[in-house]
Amino acid sequence: MTFKPIKYLSTGAAYKRLRQNISFSPQAEHVFVLEAYGRVLSKDLISSVNIPMYDSSNMDGFAVLSNDIKHASNHHPITLKIIRNIGLSNFPGIVLHSGQAYRISTGGYLPKGADTVIPIENTNISKDNVGILAALPMGSFVSPLGKDVRKKSVLLHRGNVIRGQDVALLAMVSTFRVPVFRKPRVAIIPTGDELTDNPNEINGATAKVLNTNSHFISRLVQEGGGVSFDLGVTSDNVNKVAEKIRMALETTDMILTTAGSSVGEYDVVEQSINSLGRPGVLVHGVKLDRGRVAGVAVLKGKPIIILPGPIQGAVNAFIVFAGPILRYLSGLPEFDGLQIAGTLTKKWEARKKFSKFTKIAYVTAWSSKDGNVKATPITGDTAMMTVMTKANGYLLLPEMTTAINAGEKVYIHVLPGLSYASGNPTNFLRRRH
Repeated sequence: MTFKPIKYLSTGAAYKRLRQNISFSPQAEHVFVLEAYGRVLSKDLISSVNIPMYDSSNMDGFAVLSNDIKHASNHHPITLKIIRNIGLSNFPGIVLHSGQAYRISTGGYLPKGADTVIPIENTNISKDNVGILAALPMGSFVSPLGKDVRKKSVLLHRGNVIRGQDVALLAMVSTFRVPVFRKPRVAIIPTGDELTDNPNEINGATAKVLNTNSHFISRLVQEGGGVSFDLGVTSDNVNKVAEKIRMALETTDMILTTAGSSVGEYDVVEQSINSLGRPGVLVHGVKLDRGRVAGVAVLKGKPIIILPGPIQGAVNAFIVFAGPILRYLSGLPEFDGLQIAGTLTKKWEARKKFSKFTKIAYVTAWSSKDGNVKATPITGDTAMMTVMTKANGYLLLPEMTTAINAGEKVYIHVLPGLSYASGNPTNFLRRRH
């Protein structure tokens, strides 16, 4: 057995030590444009074409020469001979001469020589001729070549998260293979002799506890842009935990262990990690309330986050360590999550024993009748799952903050998977009456 003295490091110093030892970097790949939604661009995208490719119309109507219609009015219409169009997808390939009008649809390309479009509302049409009822200036209702997108211009920058409209733009300019960062592959290794993945074992003589925490953490990974691999419950055995970690190092980019970890007591996870090589465990014991028995490690240049067993400590350590690394490996800024300004409804105080630690205070946030955001702190023992189910956000509070009074402004962090599910924030900030 290994017994260690209790010595806590600040969360900032622990994270810095972790980042300094990680040599594994974000990986790039190419995906088909219609599968690129939600992915992060790995490099700037430059347009190889102009959009529109030629001067085109903003209206249904007639393409004309502006000089032909400069004296047109309702009382003195100018009559022009109609030239039929040949469809939106084709360039006319003809020259428009004085005295002619080219029938055109919205988005259609103008024939050579045409410099103005007259909307159909400003015309009188007969079988072969059209009367122009307005003297519109040159360029009216014309989208010049490249007005939307200029050839060789930057379409989207590296680090952009691709949205629906971005997919449409890329397809429009014929960018069918899109360079993106590969989704990080994250292994989750739940440990503990008392845990089981089999619901049939939670009653009776075995007295097992159903493994739920790793499934919750798995959802946080998925909602944070990663791909999670739950490797199943592992008993508190150094060799068995080490074997799971060894396997995960070969197939994934980051490892999260849950439970099997403590400070100042026998620690299965730390021994397992250190048995596999250096640098191994870098920090074990951080100034984080709750979650002080969390730790960080590196093997083969890949990050390992040691999450505590109790759910609040596990999620807190995920927020402080795993979340930023997940963003980094996804090609995103590490500390750039969504925050919403709100007002605290009742006083929050740090636990006295750990008042000088970094604190995470979970809150229920909602939109009040006057449109302002309110937040109520939620407290409870570290293993209480109901603290999580009542929360839809959290406050990340530095070591020097020991209390926040009711009525004070706060910044509520929004965490996908905790605040809302599957990219659907419809239940977030529900209005209270």
